[in-house]
Amino acid sequence: MKAALRNLFEYYRAHHEMERPLLQWIGVMGCIAFPLFYVMRRAVAAPGYDDLWLRLLAAVLCLGLALRRRWPQQLRSWYIGYSWFVVFYCLAFFLSYIMLRNHGGTPAVVNMVVGAVLVILLADWRNAITMLLAGYIAAAVAHMLTDPQPELLREFIFAAGGSLLLVAGGALYHQGQKRVEIHRMRRVYSGLAGSIAHEMRNPLAQIRHALDSIAATLADGTPGGGRQLDAGQVQAVLAIVQQGRDAVARGLQAIDLTLQQLQPQPLEGSRLQWVSALPAVRRAVDSFGYDEPGQRERVRVRDDGGFSFRGDPAAIELVLFNLLKNALYYLPLYPAMTVTLTVSAQPSPRIVVRDTGPGIPADLLPKLFREFQTSGKVEGTGLGLAFCRRVMQALGGDIQCRSEHGHYTEFTLSFPQAEPAQVAPPPEPAPVQQPLAGRTVLVVDDQALNRGIARGMARKMGLNVIEAEHGQQALDLLAGGTVPDVILMDISMPGLDGITATHRLRGMPGAAARVPVLALTANDSAAVQDAARAGGMQGVLCKPIDAAALQRALASVLLAEPPAAAVGCAPVLNLRRMDDIQRLGLLHELLPGALADMRRHLQALEQAHEAGQAEGATQALHALVGLSGEGGAQALHERARQCYADLLNGQPMDGQAVADLHRLLAATQEALWRHYGVHPAAPA
Repeated sequence: MKAALRNLFEYYRAHHEMERPLLQWIGVMGCIAFPLFYVMRRAVAAPGYDDLWLRLLAAVLCLGLALRRRWPQQLRSWYIGYSWFVVFYCLAFFLSYIMLRNHGGTPAVVNMVVGAVLVILLADWRNAITMLLAGYIAAAVAHMLTDPQPELLREFIFAAGGSLLLVAGGALYHQGQKRVEIHRMRRVYSGLAGSIAHEMRNPLAQIRHALDSIAATLADGTPGGGRQLDAGQVQAVLAIVQQGRDAVARGLQAIDLTLQQLQPQPLEGSRLQWVSALPAVRRAVDSFGYDEPGQRERVRVRDDGGFSFRGDPAAIELVLFNLLKNALYYLPLYPAMTVTLTVSAQPSPRIVVRDTGPGIPADLLPKLFREFQTSGKVEGTGLGLAFCRRVMQALGGDIQCRSEHGHYTEFTLSFPQAEPAQVAPPPEPAPVQQPLAGRTVLVVDDQALNRGIARGMARKMGLNVIEAEHGQQALDLLAGGTVPDVILMDISMPGLDGITATHRLRGMPGAAARVPVLALTANDSAAVQDAARAGGMQGVLCKPIDAAALQRALASVLLAEPPAAAVGCAPVLNLRRMDDIQRLGLLHELLPGALADMRRHLQALEQAHEAGQAEGATQALHALVGLSGEGGAQALHERARQCYADLLNGQPMDGQAVADLHRLLAATQEALWRHYGVHPAAPA
């Protein structure tokens, strides 16, 4: 019995998990309606049974429902159980009991039926039947015990029977609705699963092919044997590895697209920034995950006048990915089709995506942007175009479609015209794509495959590569006058290992002793990292090498070194701080203005120093210390903080300190431009 009651209550609890405000609003209505109807009935009709105290109790109970948010934390777990009792008392018992005590009548019958309807809304059919049956029985028993002349009216029996029929009808209706919803959800899940399966099948097959090709290349043909690869074979393996990486990127892109389509949340304001339309379109076209290499040749970008808009670059890229994916879906059936993305500023800012594929039937166009609508794609989710419209409308624009069945389809992304006060700054020059370009890296590893992979990654970053097969060979190169910008040193090598080679390197004369060394190892335990740093290495990279981690590590030792004229050895940028700012989407929004403010405070400091105004210099340094620290300008921050502390201790500043700050600010600006494409804002 207890288990049955517990299950019954769980059905009631589950009924209210999706409609939490409903009980509160019913409580508000009840605490107003019960006293109000009492006053109205006493004013317009002959007094019957005086139910004032029962009504006041019902009103107080409903007030408890209405004040759900004011319940003490320790009592909130009892709210659902309390609501069950309130619904039972107010709607099932009280209205039935009052009907019996007033000996029927049309208003009483109507109240009883209305109460049953509200019970159907507030409980699942099992609990509704339980509440009404228990309420009617309790009302009849109470009537028999409290009325001097009890009578079980036919009106009561008819009203009770009709109410139970309402419950049965409501249950059938809810079951029908539930079946429709389940069918709809199955269709959504089927489309979602089909979309993911379709998008992932090709990348996974290509990854498998890449792995099979690598295995075939490395196989010797003799059991347990092995062989060294020549340069051509290494390049072939690297090409296969890159194919696998591209396939992984396409698969991840498909997953991101699908997940973003399911997100109903609007764009975050913190992610909005000025975006140049033409570079954004070209970047999306170049980074889209094409199923076949030949597909890229079918996509063209046309420049009819660029413009800038305020938006989320990632969201716009996903919108363009959606439109490209939809268009290229039909390429196998229409091999001659082309896709053209046109950027135009006149007569209004817009991006037009037009394909010469099969087109869309006219009857589908009006509902194309509704959720779960597709046009001829069996495995589509029907969510992509709804996502596109959601993004464009969040930016203050819109998306429209024109199509002629059998000839073309054209989607127009329209953007709001920038107001005079909001005109975007002039388009920034394209940032340097290879911030490490031109530097030289020495790769030291006894395995040709490992050197080949490191070489391929480094060259992709624009680095020049020198190779050595072991530690002694690396030292010989350095002793002979070869001085790279950075060394990638394997730790475990036969003969002279990486840590010992680095230790000897630090004892060499001249510039070679100062070359930064990054360790490569399959064992990046704390003990190995400590040993590497004790041996003079600047960092540890775990094998297999990740390209992004390699670029971050190289940037930390190459881009973040202060210039030779700078004071101290602090890195120019706090890369962890920069990553945090970039992750928040504030890099291009905040740092240009921050750089301009740093320049302004430094000029104020210089003027105060020349005029001998200690207070003005202190104020300028105080502002510069805070701004440089928040903006990730680490070397500038530390030097400014040192000057600030000296000034507070009564030590006057000299011209060298001001010159140091100028050099460090220039180094900060250069590092931000080369590494992140950020430059100072124009003076106001």
